[in-house]
Amino acid sequence: MKKSLLFALLFGGIFQVLMAQVQINGKVRDASSGESLPGVNIIVKNTPGKGTITDMDGNFSLETEGNVTLVFSFVGYIAQEIAVGNRNVLNIDLSPDQSQLDEVIVIGYGSVKKSDLTGSVSSVRSEDIKAIPVASFDQALQGRAAGVQVVTTTGAPGGETNIRIRGTSSINASSEPLYVIDGMLINNEGDELSIGGRGPRVGALSTINPNEIESIEILKDASATSIYGSRGANGVILITTKKGKAGRSVVNLESYYGVQEVANQLELLNASQFATLVNDANINAGRAPIYLNPDRFGEGTNWQSELFRTAPISNYQLSISGGNANTRYAISGGYFNQDGIVIGSDFERFSFRVNLDTDVSDRLTIGTNLSYSKLTSNGVLTGPGTIIPGVISNALQFNPIAPVRDPNQPLGYTFEHLLKAGIANPVAEALLYESITNTSRFLGNLSADYKILEGLSFRTSIGIDGLFTKSNTFGPDGLKRTEASLGEAGVSTLQALTWINTNTINYDKKINDRSSFNILGGFELQSFRNETLSAFAFGFPDSRTGWHNLGAADNPQNPLNSELEWSMLSYLTRINYSFSNRYLFTLSGRIDGSSKFAEGNKFGYFPSGAFAWIVSEEPFMQNQSVFTDLKMRVSYGWTGNQAIPPYQSLALVGPFGEGVFNNSNVVVDFRAREPLSYPNRDLKWETTEQSNLGIDMSFLEGRISATTEIYLKNTRDLLLRTPIPFTSGFGTTLLNIGNVQNKGFELAINSVNIDSKLKWNTAFNFSINRNKVTNLASDEDIFLGAGGNILRKGYPIGTFFGYVFDGIFQSADEAANSPVPVGQSPGAGDRKYRDISGPNGVPDGIINDFDRTVIGTAQPDFTWGINNELRYSNFSLTFFFQGSQGNQMVNMNRLNLGNVNGQQNVLAEAGLNRWTPQNPSNEYARALATSTDNFFSSRLIEDASYIRLRNVTLGYNLSPDLLSRLKISNLKIYASATNLLTFTSYSGYDPEANAYGSTTNLVGVDDGIYPQAKMFIMGLNIGF
Repeated sequence: MKKSLLFALLFGGIFQVLMAQVQINGKVRDASSGESLPGVNIIVKNTPGKGTITDMDGNFSLETEGNVTLVFSFVGYIAQEIAVGNRNVLNIDLSPDQSQLDEVIVIGYGSVKKSDLTGSVSSVRSEDIKAIPVASFDQALQGRAAGVQVVTTTGAPGGETNIRIRGTSSINASSEPLYVIDGMLINNEGDELSIGGRGPRVGALSTINPNEIESIEILKDASATSIYGSRGANGVILITTKKGKAGRSVVNLESYYGVQEVANQLELLNASQFATLVNDANINAGRAPIYLNPDRFGEGTNWQSELFRTAPISNYQLSISGGNANTRYAISGGYFNQDGIVIGSDFERFSFRVNLDTDVSDRLTIGTNLSYSKLTSNGVLTGPGTIIPGVISNALQFNPIAPVRDPNQPLGYTFEHLLKAGIANPVAEALLYESITNTSRFLGNLSADYKILEGLSFRTSIGIDGLFTKSNTFGPDGLKRTEASLGEAGVSTLQALTWINTNTINYDKKINDRSSFNILGGFELQSFRNETLSAFAFGFPDSRTGWHNLGAADNPQNPLNSELEWSMLSYLTRINYSFSNRYLFTLSGRIDGSSKFAEGNKFGYFPSGAFAWIVSEEPFMQNQSVFTDLKMRVSYGWTGNQAIPPYQSLALVGPFGEGVFNNSNVVVDFRAREPLSYPNRDLKWETTEQSNLGIDMSFLEGRISATTEIYLKNTRDLLLRTPIPFTSGFGTTLLNIGNVQNKGFELAINSVNIDSKLKWNTAFNFSINRNKVTNLASDEDIFLGAGGNILRKGYPIGTFFGYVFDGIFQSADEAANSPVPVGQSPGAGDRKYRDISGPNGVPDGIINDFDRTVIGTAQPDFTWGINNELRYSNFSLTFFFQGSQGNQMVNMNRLNLGNVNGQQNVLAEAGLNRWTPQNPSNEYARALATSTDNFFSSRLIEDASYIRLRNVTLGYNLSPDLLSRLKISNLKIYASATNLLTFTSYSGYDPEANAYGSTTNLVGVDDGIYPQAKMFIMGLNIGF
């Protein structure tokens, strides 16, 4: 008995040792993105009921006996079996199973599986949006999607961008896309949200915190956008913010800090070189030299270095998310601060968001998305100036001999340029002219989803978008900008409110294993109203009061105020039908009624249809080994545009009696009232017809996927401001006249290049768009003035018109025997221009208006972007290139910087290589103080093609075992550089410049704009 008991105890002890419990900890991640995977099933092989799942951060912990094999499985991923051995820490990377993975894509008023998509939609990940430190998410879209051209028109903190989806479809109406945030159509019309006043504009989209965004979908063809009817002609950008998920609470902190600097400076003459140029210009004009011994001035003042600075940028974001089976929440707060690279400019944003969803019952779910942001922007005036040029142009032209400061002046700065009126001390203008804009925006909606029957549901939502802006400006007496007014101050306010109510009913029915359909129907109400009030005053005997006491001014002005209001009523429907899981049909349409249009034309109908064929599901494709997936799509439909100011079809009346007599304005009586516009009783929608053909395919078991599309867009009944007979009392009115065509090709390729310990993924997109004005009110060109832009039938929007620069006259005889402008007598060393035509259509020996011709276009031949992601162990490296080819730029800076008349500083290349008898340049004219040659010509047109290393980021994720010791769920440290390298032949600061912002028809003009910055940042993301 004792022996039996001893044997049992010994055997039991050995058994317990062999079967001792082992604690296994680890983390499961996506092999391609490195993101944590929550909800992964983990079971012990051949042991039913033994296992666990990963938490919200992909972490797991499991007790098991001895050496076992664990099976990891997750929907959309390839299962893995891992023999544990003697390990107690496992880090697993699951690879997506492209044959099972079926991404859900957000579309208008709903969502759809990617495999069932019939329209043209591009998706942008939140990781790509956050990769580039920007104030506004639209800036981060550049180069990320085929068919989407993003131009950063200014480098000013919080500034606007210019986005075109499949080209420019309109001329006077807006060509900006519609933005929809969490189902709410927001207003981004610059004119309706502009405060006016005298300060620089701040982009309305900068009120949206990019860190709050989960995903962005870009709707491009008519099938995808017609559900938005009159708002969809320019494409639609759908933004989904981050939502909470059931599970334990997750706390995340994201932050970065960095510095910015100007990417490059222009090479100008130093003080000694400039003094020599001034002397030569005066001597050549028969005048006495101005400066004795120019060498004594040395380098002088580098005004660019005085104006630009190294500036900090920082961002902090704290978020908490989680929930249970009934309630999910996501709460976040952010702070963003960016000092501009130009002194006196900065941008600050506080943001707060709450997203909440609650299942009240099995049938009813209530949700809310609320956000508030507060912006403060200190702006400096750049770009074309009305009184004087902006500070960038001033810095380029100001006399390098002059010092920055002069203690003998009342304000302590040098204000005399000495040689040319209208050029101001850029440092004084940037620091002493105050322009502060404060903006608050409340954006939120409340929704309810009710499940009526199985497959039948009703959704209603009400949303509000409130924007409140106040701008304060002040310039003391003595600034060039305020010279005539002896100091000026202004206060402007804007209140803009949009409300929208959307009601939809959705029926989803699976008829059998081969057939299913979805029907959506609904109606929508939207209203917008804004009010502006501005007050100005000139002449301040005491500048200390600034804008705080306009009544103290010697010359107060009459206040200005305005109001505008519009509303829309819409009906919408969409039917999706799937047959045999491979034939997909979509019919959609929307009826919009807008108060902006005339009686009888207020309503418009915008239908579309699409068909998709999943070829890879056909029986005859089952034995082939080339395609993993293959789908063909075709769509056709109409969308509209109503983005014009309201009341254009009405006869408006305002103060001042003024008439047009003999083509000129004549004031009749200031106490009278006059019509302000010529009413168009037939004003109606601008309509865009679009057809699209697309192919989606993947190869090598999904490791390579590609989408290629061709499209044709024809916009008719343009809302075009058109010249009318002066006998009407007006010069122009808004008519439905003209057509614009866009046609193009798009290609997007995603590839898994290496999938082992080293993982390398690439995303590439390529776009071609051909824009053309196909019809105008007449065959005559429409001259837009700025930057030589014209509208001409058969040519694209953004066409430049001017003289053809033909070199330099090398001798007096050549000048005397060549065509010259009427009234001018150029000589050796002066510019010459090509004699192209005359009154009879042939060259007439005179340079005049008949010799102006098309000299360039701002439209690119193609645009592209390529992003590479590499991961090895816990390290990650991404680098993103983006480029544009074939577009040209009007470099208006060269109008003065290439004019060697000695009245302003010039490019070193022009000043040092100017024509002399000893240096017979054929590009730069001679120095001549009396030169009056300011012709707009091809010498101002430059190739603005570029390739830019937009971003490169190196990151490190702490290993799971170290994370468990630190008791945190994730920690990533990274370093990033933005706009690190730019390869271009353009001689200005930035080949993306656009002095006229988001204006539709004035494009491709660089005129002293705020340059983009080069950024270097360090960041930290940590989760608890």
